[in-house]
Amino acid sequence: MGLRITSMLTIEYARKHYDADLSDTLTLGRQFRAFSRREFAKYLPSFAKTITPEKLEADFQSPYAESVFADMYGSPLKSLDGFAHEKPDILHDLNQPIPDEYHEQFSCIIDGGTMEHVFDVPMLLKNCFSMLKEGGIYISMVPTNNFNGHGLYQFSPDFFYSVFSAQNGMELLDVFIVKFSAKDKVWKIACSPKEAGGRVQFDVNTQTEIYVIARKIGKTPDVITAQQTDYEEGWYEEERSITNTAKRDALIEKAPRKLVYLFRQFIYEPLVRRKYITKMKL
Repeated sequence: MGLRITSMLTIEYARKHYDADLSDTLTLGRQFRAFSRREFAKYLPSFAKTITPEKLEADFQSPYAESVFADMYGSPLKSLDGFAHEKPDILHDLNQPIPDEYHEQFSCIIDGGTMEHVFDVPMLLKNCFSMLKEGGIYISMVPTNNFNGHGLYQFSPDFFYSVFSAQNGMELLDVFIVKFSAKDKVWKIACSPKEAGGRVQFDVNTQTEIYVIARKIGKTPDVITAQQTDYEEGWYEEERSITNTAKRDALIEKAPRKLVYLFRQFIYEPLVRRKYITKMKL
């Protein structure tokens, strides 16, 4: 688990665009500093110039991100982890309910790559929602594609659109798809599947993560529940939809594989699947 430069840019994006209060911030897992001093100076120059060289030198001697965060925002960065050897501020297994003493204690919670490693995801989210103060910001950065073997799960945009709902006391603010190995490969999902009237899908042939910014808007329920938008809206219940799908699949089976690949790569992906997705910079 580590905060990369894109992670730091996302935190700063949340502060600028959604007035995220970072005064009481908790990370899930103690986060390593996974960016260099050179990257910091290039992508966050305003902070690099205001922090004294002596402090920066000390910050980048630590393998963890806490010192840099504290010098950027003037507030400590606390951590919660299930393993004592990481020496977190809070020792807790997120598969289990969080004690009441931590409820509504944090203005911001950052998941820099923990959720995919926790078996009981609904419990993890209930814990996070419970620990957030009302109006608090939740930032998640987890795998979405080509991370097989990295953790227990990979997550789709519709997972967040379905779970981060008013019935669960949350409001989804932004969803980004981020290419893991690049700093400028970021795509913003412009609308939810419900708004688009269909699935919002995004395929790439490399490792990608999904970054999410959400806000707590109400009380956390006793049980976190969700239905995928497809089934909640009933888009695919009609016989016509089933028939069309069968015809499409039959046509694909007959077509040459190379032709199918070219169609998906240069027509279907950019014009259909990416209709509601725009490239951007954090």
